[in-house]
Amino acid sequence: MDALPLDPGDYSGSYKLLGGRLALDFVNTVSWPDTKREHDWLSSAANATAWCAAVGLAMSPLSENDLDAFRALRRDIRDTLRPFAHDQKPPKRVVEVFNSRVRSASHLREIDPETLAWVWTNQSTVIDWSAPIVFDAAEIVTLEDHARLKHCPSCDWLFEDQTRNGSRRWCDMSDCGSRAKSRDYYRRTKVG
Repeated sequence: MDALPLDPGDYSGSYKLLGGRLALDFVNTVSWPDTKREHDWLSSAANATAWCAAVGLAMSPLSENDLDAFRALRRDIRDTLRPFAHDQKPPKRVVEVFNSRVRSASHLREIDPETLAWVWTNQSTVIDWSAPIVFDAAEIVTLEDHARLKHCPSCDWLFEDQTRNGSRRWCDMSDCGSRAKSRDYYRRTKVG
């Protein structure tokens, strides 16, 4: 997977769509969460607009004023999904907040009479345009089995393990996986 052309600012990393689900990729727009290395890829309206285009959200360009609402949505989805990846359930208050997001997005979804597919209608705000992210997150929450929802032990990005045998360990083998293997090799062969 190629890196998205997002402006990293003074950060030296890159951003890739590795989560396997729209909501997980949205949560992963924060690299190295809750560490000194934390980096917010949605730090500018240009980056947020580019991210939306890359994931196929038909959204008008975001303004700087839209960013706070967009990042607040990401926080609510992160707080809801992250516990599942760590083999826990989200707290009831977190689910209640997320449910308000689901209720707000529900009136925007209907079945197209021609295609018989879900379509999004009456989208006028950044939160309205983000309804597909909310519904993807809701689908993840309501899964019977969350065993395939995992986190990278290196960078803590979330991903859906889509391997046949459920053996995926890292967000990206060529990035975090290689670093972890190099660290392990160094520890095993370190003299002294």
